[in-house]
Amino acid sequence: MATEEMRARSARNTNPFHRIPFQRADLSAPENGGGGTKELVTVTRQYRAELHDTLVTAASALRPEIARYPNSPGVLILKLRDKAIAKSHRPNTLVAEAGLLSAGVGRIEEMLVAANAVTIDSLARLIRFRETKKIRANLSAIERIQAWDKDRRLSATVPELRERGRALLSLFRYHAADATAQNVDALRAVLQRFNMPSMAMVQRWGPPVFRVDLEQISDEGLEALSMFPGLRSIFPEPKMYSASAVPGFIPGPVSPPPPGINHPIVGVFDTGTAASAASLRPWIASTAPYVLPPETDYVHGTAVASLVAGAKVINGDHDWLPPTRCQVHDTCGLEAAGGNTTDLIVRLADAVRNAPHVKVWNLSLGGGQIGDHEFSYFAQQLDALSDEHKVLFVVAAGNYKGLPRRGWPVGEADLQDRLSSPGDSVRALTVGAVAHVDSPGAMVAAGHPAPYSRRGPGPVFTPKPDVVHAGGGVHADWSIGASSLQMLGPANALYGSFGTSFATPIVTSVAGHLWQSLEGHADLAVAPHMVKALMIHAARLASPDYGAVERRYFGCGIPKDALSALYDSDDCFTLMFEALVVPGFKWRKAPYPIPASLLHNGKLRAEVIITAAYSPPLDPNAGAEYVRANVNVSFGVLNGNRISGKVPMEGEAGTTGYEAAQIEHGGKWSPVKLHRKRFPQGVAGDQWAIQLDTLLRANEPPLAEPVNVALIVSLRSLDGNAQVHSDGVRSLVQSNWVRQQLPVRVPVHV
Repeated sequence: MATEEMRARSARNTNPFHRIPFQRADLSAPENGGGGTKELVTVTRQYRAELHDTLVTAASALRPEIARYPNSPGVLILKLRDKAIAKSHRPNTLVAEAGLLSAGVGRIEEMLVAANAVTIDSLARLIRFRETKKIRANLSAIERIQAWDKDRRLSATVPELRERGRALLSLFRYHAADATAQNVDALRAVLQRFNMPSMAMVQRWGPPVFRVDLEQISDEGLEALSMFPGLRSIFPEPKMYSASAVPGFIPGPVSPPPPGINHPIVGVFDTGTAASAASLRPWIASTAPYVLPPETDYVHGTAVASLVAGAKVINGDHDWLPPTRCQVHDTCGLEAAGGNTTDLIVRLADAVRNAPHVKVWNLSLGGGQIGDHEFSYFAQQLDALSDEHKVLFVVAAGNYKGLPRRGWPVGEADLQDRLSSPGDSVRALTVGAVAHVDSPGAMVAAGHPAPYSRRGPGPVFTPKPDVVHAGGGVHADWSIGASSLQMLGPANALYGSFGTSFATPIVTSVAGHLWQSLEGHADLAVAPHMVKALMIHAARLASPDYGAVERRYFGCGIPKDALSALYDSDDCFTLMFEALVVPGFKWRKAPYPIPASLLHNGKLRAEVIITAAYSPPLDPNAGAEYVRANVNVSFGVLNGNRISGKVPMEGEAGTTGYEAAQIEHGGKWSPVKLHRKRFPQGVAGDQWAIQLDTLLRANEPPLAEPVNVALIVSLRSLDGNAQVHSDGVRSLVQSNWVRQQLPVRVPVHV
């Protein structure tokens, strides 16, 4: 990212984005479609015999568990072919006729079903003898059948579990509430029988997760748990850490808040701020102490809070740093040496519940590297808290400290530098880091991904991080230097350091101002997904069109400031739509208002940038299919009643059939959609339109309410034509769409 690319065209507070509220007339009648049932491979007698053999092997593995725990069914894995992952090919008829019970999803190609001795025998007969067209098609979708047994249940070896000390027990949620409740009771009975103390963690979705202290559990008790068929997973409780800071000696307190200015208040959940950091105290609006010395030294929390309160002023008014200063709800909830995940979740939930006025929360922490197939436990808990309290978490992508060191461009080494938990939260705004200052000895140039900044994608190719910001540069021996970021220490002096921990509060401060600027509409409830969409869109407007590999490091780029997330430059015209979508219906707005200055001989000559964000239903029991609804975006030309999309979605590219399937049925279900296209030669069209439709996962129940989508569309001149925004407003007025200015107030920039 070159320096000149960082400088977005200047947004003007006379050019507000326009909000287009939802209208029932935007929804069209349902469309019916879908193909017939077909065999993906020929189901011969030999095919049936081989599939039956895999069932026999799986049943043998489950039989001892089912015999020991008759009140909890065993779980079979129906391993699907790559081309059978689509929900239209799921073997649901086979499952229903066998009397099996859906138990969720494992990896993207794994359909899980609960079974007992009777239903296993029924499944065996269907595999061997049933000849209906639907059953044959269902059988052709299954590559093999496996057992969800002890080996799959234990996510770490017994010695590794013992070494960690605390473990979490995650139960299956079956598609029958009584079966799930019976399974919970059966686990409680096992815990009581072996005198295993436990703590039940109530979940927003599904049965509770139980925390156990393995120091108080015998080998016999642990063996009993590992054999319990109703457990989806037994895994070590993750531990979360803040980035360590390196002290320095540059004096310079944080300047106090100007009088008469109503700065937003954001939550900082960290190691707390030091009372001795006197210049920071005027920015501390309130406190919530959960951790006290000696468990905290206040170093990391003071640094993070100082960047929320004044990153720009304590870093020499650097051009890339936003002037959006916020007050802090100081929540001391993280130990300096790191904390256990369940302890942090309990504290964070209590803090959010007790501060309903705080809508944006900074989490500059991280644990272990995420996996490929499932979203981390902490990420799932953040998603649940976000939904329950309607708050936005801004989360660090995490720091890579391993060897070899990473430069830019990245070499061929296979580094363990993927995101850390909870950066994979689908509701959160995840922040990576770039260097912001060129300096002799710095490991990367300004604008390049910082060597420590963990990269995407998230599980099943979900695009992450969302954005990046200045996190401080690293010098050749992994030390601070002139390119590092300045922050405040407990002694009220500035020092240099680096980490995604410090890029995150800069983004948090922008999000806090953005949320505040949207409040006050009579008919608009500000929502986390809306603020997230605007933040991502602002980053895209200020950044080049990254390729798939670059996006793993840069995300969507740097959000310049709150003003550019709400106001256009003169050469750009932006609308934000509020859309409610339901399966089977199309949401469409047409004809789309095109600025006259972007039309040349009937052709649209412009850059089109589209960002959509929404909060689909989630299900931790669904594994790789955690996100349960997808929204498709189309911007293009109407041909009769059909739209011809002209702006493709940006995403990952698969290099193998299995990887392509993961992207198609995982990454493309991401609740953030990115579309971008330049038309230097122009593209013809008499009537332009924007359209959304939604699709549910296999076996997902009907939606309780529509999916609420924040859809942002910018049409930008390719040659800096300053008439675009004013022309767009005139075209919008002529459309007679219901509309209003999006921002209620201009963000505070002092």
